[in-house]
Amino acid sequence: MDGERDKILKMLEEGTISAEEAEELLTVIEDDYDDPPAVDTSYDGPDMLQFRSYWRRPFTISMLVLLVSGSGLWQIRRSTGLPGLVRRFIFWPVTILAALTAAITYLSKDGPWLHMRIRSADGDRIAISLPFPLHLMRGALRVATEQASNEDMREKLDAAAAFLEAIETADISDPVTIDVRDEGDNVQIFLG
Repeated sequence: MDGERDKILKMLEEGTISAEEAEELLTVIEDDYDDPPAVDTSYDGPDMLQFRSYWRRPFTISMLVLLVSGSGLWQIRRSTGLPGLVRRFIFWPVTILAALTAAITYLSKDGPWLHMRIRSADGDRIAISLPFPLHLMRGALRVATEQASNEDMREKLDAAAAFLEAIETADISDPVTIDVRDEGDNVQIFLG
């Protein structure tokens, strides 16, 4: 703003513009800086059907890992000694993790997807798309509510579970868009 003001004053000194024109320009500049620039939110949103098909990738990878680690467990079932014990400590966690990943991705294939698009004031852009398994999250919140020792925390967890249930039972054929603006940053959240 100071640079623009200096340019206007220099033009006034040189006689390029009149005092009235300089006053108008200075008023316009001050008004522009009082009102923050509008952020373009005309983004229609992602193609959620395309993102829903992405569950196949982690499911396929986890099934392949499950197949390899399961066959590794089968082959070392009778091995003894330290090498057999080490292999079991490696293969069992990998097998369990692959099975959990396959189950979660398969159960979330028909559920809603969360797509976040973040635009910073600097011009940086980030887009994230993830499955949003509401029924699994509500179950985790129920367990957390039972384990919470603070009554205030229980109420907050109950409210979060009620919110997730409302989202799960709502008709989300059109994505939900939440616009958050802070200091020039723009966050759009699509749930669909």
